[in-house]
Amino acid sequence: MKSLTTTICMVLLTLIAVTGYSQRRQAVKSSLFANLPASINFTESQLNDLFIATKGQQINLATLNNVVLAGSVTSNTVKYSNLQTIIITLPAFKNTLFSLSKQTEQNKKNIFVGRILNPLYNDGFELKRDAAGNYQLIKINTEKIFVNCSQ
Repeated sequence: MKSLTTTICMVLLTLIAVTGYSQRRQAVKSSLFANLPASINFTESQLNDLFIATKGQQINLATLNNVVLAGSVTSNTVKYSNLQTIIITLPAFKNTLFSLSKQTEQNKKNIFVGRILNPLYNDGFELKRDAAGNYQLIKINTEKIFVNCSQ
């Protein structure tokens, strides 16, 4: 009987300790892009021109909203004959990464997807295409998208 009581006490103490650890409040991340508009507009040709840049090259992308994204190309790789990805480091935004991919369909039409993210901040941008075929970086809240696995 004494060992049963000891075992039950150990299980209860373990459950209390685990519950207490998992209930700790996570640190609140700040916003990096608070001064930028909620959407940033691009032309398809502006996005397409980025893919001719080589690794180490400096780029300056002036958007239709008068926002300038400047940085150096970290990577420009062709995965398949119809898929190319470029990664640009943006020093003005604390070395945040702008990842952009271009997929060429069989009819030679390009489709772009991309994100600007920094794991230390709670906001970012995601590239979306509207019904008219125009591309926009839309501000997102990464706290609602990413799950924190650092426990």
